[in-house]
Amino acid sequence: MTRDQAWRLRERRVEHPGRDEGGRAIVIGSGKGGVGKSVLSVLIAGVLARRGQRVLLVDAAMHLGHLHLLLGVCPALRTHAVITDGVDPERLMVEVGDGLWLLPADPGAEEVYRLSVMDRARLQLRLSELYDGFDQIVVDASPGVDGVLRVGAVGAGSLVVVSVPEPASISDAYGLIKIATSQLPRLPVRVIANRVSDDAEGAQVFARLELATRRFLRRELDYLGVVPERGSWAARVRRPGALLEERDPAVETLVDRLTTVTPAGAAVAEDAS
Repeated sequence: MTRDQAWRLRERRVEHPGRDEGGRAIVIGSGKGGVGKSVLSVLIAGVLARRGQRVLLVDAAMHLGHLHLLLGVCPALRTHAVITDGVDPERLMVEVGDGLWLLPADPGAEEVYRLSVMDRARLQLRLSELYDGFDQIVVDASPGVDGVLRVGAVGAGSLVVVSVPEPASISDAYGLIKIATSQLPRLPVRVIANRVSDDAEGAQVFARLELATRRFLRRELDYLGVVPERGSWAARVRRPGALLEERDPAVETLVDRLTTVTPAGAAVAEDAS
């Protein structure tokens, strides 16, 4: 980050104090890896930026980050520099497009891997200080429960759970929702059915998750919709930075719901079954 870029971010903090008090970060998680969560995080952040928002895309995988590879950038600094060298988190950010910044993570960083659970939480809290300078924050959480809970507890406005139409993925998505409900009961949970053949298949994915959460967790889910399988995405992922060129109507619709529809509350009526 240049000195001029850092100055502009500090100016934004002065202009918009306390933006994150109510929790604005969109945390995108999954019960298991390989469901397209990171690609969706990039696509959603790209749509928000094209709509005139100042967007921070956070790679919250800590020691297994790879969003910089998807975006075709090579950050000069990584997360561990905050720990080992006392680097200001602002210096980690990379501007990857008009109105879009990336807060990268470390691929295979032993310094981050060795941190205790408490120290990782402290690191996440310090990184979240950057949120005040942006209109929208999209957090790509690491797969599984621990990573989602760590970032979900810091400035999160909603948790978006991504599932594909496979039994293992749906089961793991329910497991994530169950633990999130236990640990973060007030955090709204929203669902995206990814890599589906049509709307009906996506609706089936959501119906299975909704039935289980209503019956056993007594809470509501919000259905954001589907993203059909896109064979072209594989080629785009192989070409660094090409994802930001993607214009997908399904993702545009997801962003419409993310930004205009109030998430369903966590509570379900006492007589729900």
